Order: sequence, then C-alpha cells, then structure tokens
Amino acid sequence: MVETRVSQHLVPPEPPPEASQPGALVWLRKNLFYSRGSTILTVLVGAVILLFLRGAVGFLLDQGRQWEVIPRNSANYSIGSYPRENIARTWVSLGVVAFIAGLATAAWRPIGRVSPGQISAAVRSAGIAALVLAVLAPSTFGGRTEFLIAGAVLFVIGQAALMALGDRAIDAFLPTLVVLGAGLVAFLVVLWILPISSSTQIPWTIVIAAAVVAFGVGRALIQPLGAPTVKRSVVALALFALPVLYLHVQRAPEIPWDRVVDWSAWIIPIVVIGYAAVIFVSGAEREAAAIVNGLLVVASIVVWFVSAPMAARFLLLMLTAVSLATPTFGSGEKGRRTVIAVWTGVVLVLMYLFAIGVGTPTLETNNNYFAGINLTFMLAIVPMLLAFPLGILMALGRTSTMPLFRLMSTGYIEVIRGVPLITVLFFFRFGVLNFLPPGLQPDAILLAIIGITLFAAAYLAENIRGGLQSIPKGQYEAAKAMGMTTAQMTMLITLPQALRAVIPAIVGQIITLFKDTSLVSIIGLAEFLRVANNIVPGQPDSLGTKLENLVFAAVVYWVFTFTFSRASLRLERRLGVGVR
Repeated sequence: MVETRVSQHLVPPEPPPEASQPGALVWLRKNLFYSRGSTILTVLVGAVILLFLRGAVGFLLDQGRQWEVIPRNSANYSIGSYPRENIARTWVSLGVVAFIAGLATAAWRPIGRVSPGQISAAVRSAGIAALVLAVLAPSTFGGRTEFLIAGAVLFVIGQAALMALGDRAIDAFLPTLVVLGAGLVAFLVVLWILPISSSTQIPWTIVIAAAVVAFGVGRALIQPLGAPTVKRSVVALALFALPVLYLHVQRAPEIPWDRVVDWSAWIIPIVVIGYAAVIFVSGAEREAAAIVNGLLVVASIVVWFVSAPMAARFLLLMLTAVSLATPTFGSGEKGRRTVIAVWTGVVLVLMYLFAIGVGTPTLETNNNYFAGINLTFMLAIVPMLLAFPLGILMALGRTSTMPLFRLMSTGYIEVIRGVPLITVLFFFRFGVLNFLPPGLQPDAILLAIIGITLFAAAYLAENIRGGLQSIPKGQYEAAKAMGMTTAQMTMLITLPQALRAVIPAIVGQIITLFKDTSLVSIIGLAEFLRVANNIVPGQPDSLGTKLENLVFAAVVYWVFTFTFSRASLRLERRLGVGVR
C-alpha cells in the first residue's frame, strides 16, 4: 500500500476579500436605475415627491402664514382656560412628571448606543434639508440666503466629521445617556437664546433640573436597594402620582371632611374584615378559602343594592379582588405579609382618592379645569390604565370553560366592538344620566373616561385573547403537571407570554386611542385638537390662522405617535418578540 501525502503548502491560502462600501453612484444604479422600468418609475416618483415638497415648502414659508400665533398661544394649547394665576400648579405637575422620568431613566438605564457616524450623518442630512428648503422656497421668501448658508455649513461639518472619523464612525459608540444629556443642554441653550419671557424659561429650567436630580437620586438608590426594588417603587410612584396630580394638585379641591367621617361606619368594619379574611385565606384549605371568597363576592354585589357610600362599595370590591388573589400569591409567611401590605395600601390610596374626588374644586374655571394637551394626555393615559385589567378579565372570561363568564365576556366584547367610539361617547355624555339616581351628575370628563375605558377594554380583550390562543398546549400541560392551580398557571405562565406576544397590537391600540381622544370635542370637551381648530383661530388676534393651527396639531400628534412606535420597537427587541 502506497501512502500518498499531499503538501498543504502547495497553494497558499488567499486572504479574505476586503469588505467594500459601494459609492453613491453605484448604489443609485443598483437600486434605482438598474433597468428601463425602474428608471421610469424612479423619475415619476421623484417628480411627484418634488412637486409635493415644493407645495409644502411654499405653504410653510409663504409670507402670508402667521406662524407666530402658535408660540403666542402656547398656554392655550397646553392647559386651555386654566386660570393663569394658578398656572404654578401645572408647572408643579410637570416637575413631578420630570422627576419620575428621571428616576425611571436611572432604573431602566438605556443601554443603546449611538455612533459618531450616525450623529455626523444626521448633521449632514439637516444641511441637505436646509438646502432643499432654500431651493424650493417661494420667491417671496426673505430668508433664502440664511437657509443656504446654514445648510452649506451643516453639510460641510457633517461630511468633514465623517471623513475625519473614518472607521471610527462605525466602530466607536456614544452611550444614549450622553446623547440625551447633550440634547437637554442644547434645549436649555436654545430656550434662553430665544426671545421668551422668563416666566417660561425659569420653570422649564427647574423642570429639567428636577429630571437630572432624580436621575442622580435613582442611581444612588440602586446600589443599596437593588434595581428591582427601585423599578417597582418607580412604577408605584408613577401610578399614584397620576391621580394625585390631576385630582389634587390641578383641581385644588376642598375636601368635605364631615362626609369622610360619615363613611367610617362602613369603612372601619370592611377594613377589619379585610385583615381577617386575608389572614384566614392565606393559611386555610382550598375549600374553606373558596367559601370565604364566595361570601365576599356575594357581599360585594349586594352592597350595590343598599344605601351605602360609593367608597364602601369600591373598597369591598377591592377586598374581594385581594382575597381572591391571596391563595395564589399569599402562601407562606412572606406572601401573607405581602398581601397584608397590599391591602393596607389599597385602603389608604382608595380612601385618599375618594376624599379628593368628592371635593369641590376651588379654581374659578367654570368646571373646565382640564383642557388642551393636558386633557388629551388624561383621556389617553387614564382609560388605557383602567382598560388594561378590565381587558385581561374579559379575555380570560371569553376563553374560560365556565359558560356564564364566557357568555358575559363575549356579549360585552361584541356589543362594544359593534358600535363606533363616538356612539359610546354620546351615550355616556347624554344617555347614561337617565339611568343614574336623581342628584347624581358626574362630570363630563369622568363620563368620557368611563366610555373610552369600556371601549378600549373590548379591543384590548380581543388582542389578549389572540395572545392566549398562541400559547402552545404543552405550556398548559407542563403547568398542570407541576401541580399549579388555574390561577397560578394563568398569572405565572400563560398570561405573561400572551402579553409579550401582543405587544405590537397593544401599542397600536395605544396610538389609536391617543388620536381618538380628539372625538371628545363633539361632546363639548376642549381637548388639543379642538383648541387648534376652534378656540385659538376664533380669538380676535388669531383670525384666519386655522391652517397654521391644524398643521401644528398634526405635527404634535405625529411626534407623539412616532415616539410611541419607536419605543414599542425597542421594547420588542429587548423582549425578543417574534424570536423563539
């Protein structure tokens, strides 16, 4: 047998080919002009885009446009007819929101990075946009030279930075927090350069300072407390701050303490029964706990048919919910302490909210203390927070094996989804008053919140039901094999996976709900779009400016919806939605 050996050095290995970036002409020829048909289509689409840009630029830079009406009415857009002598309350609210945002940024520290090449490319793009505006501007536009100079300077700076960075334009990165901090500094510089009154400059500076201080406080608390504890605290603070800011800080109510004292005949027994029920259910057998929870369910229903304070009815309802959750989350000594702490927090928070809720506002606003973008945010955030647990219950009810819950949930979802939102708003604004006891006249904003909440919950339930149906049966079988109850399997296994799977649908619904808040103007509420369409253009010094105001409103809606969508994409990437 002859052994054959082949030398491995006869043919030297070739080095890997270097990656090359195609030039601009090569890219254009490959992507836009690679055939006769693509060339014709590119020319036609380019001509349409050019005509659109020319018309848009001509509209924006026309000498007849009165864009100064927007900064002049910034207060109307923000808070509507809120008393200007009490405007400090709105600044306090904004400062609290900025403080919570700073804490949230510290707790969920952004891990994204931005390359210097991206920043340089953005500067270059801004220069190109300025040059295009200068070229397409109408002949009557007087700032053409300034736009040309600014565009050329920005383009040269961006291009020079890209050439100077070389490979570092892609390989080097800047933390997102650094870019965010630079943006805040730039905002402050522009704020103090522009001819704006100090009554606006100083509060905005304090608001940004509050966010920066909160970030430092959050980073200091993470080490001793731990990131999970800080995150839970920030979420609890944000949820509690929302009603406090809207109901207490901005309404400035006068609390009727005599009425609150009268509630004690109902509240004190419910609180005592609550502690006893939680302690008993957490250590009792399943049958005994079911009996106690059944009695609480019956009591929470019966109390609505007797003469009882509304606070007592809701407190008993919350006690029933806490007691039903106790067998799942209250096992063991630690779980029992957690549930007792939750019940204590529910009592304190609910009583505080009812006390300030029944209080009479002391502001001279003709009961219109919420308007503008402030009201728009309220009508978007509050209903979605309330609709989320309701939608989960409806989704679980529709997928339940119990016919009663399944039929009730299905009927609710199909009825609500079968009518438009404007019909629901009309019913709650004018029709529901016929079903209420005499003398009970809820505020129009409260009725709108209830209507939007019920409407959003029906659509949210269908989204979550789709997520539940996407869970493989093996997940249910594995949970049952481990001895989990139905509640434990739902709360710990299937529901988290379902919510993760339908994040895009939920965010799409949030965006839709934010835009649909404009419908409340039909029932007399002065939300953001009504201010832009009716209130500001109807002022004597703003006549003939409806187009300017509507364009501004469209830009504001687009900014917020685009921000929501980008945040959703980041959340999907972090959670790995669509990746198995």
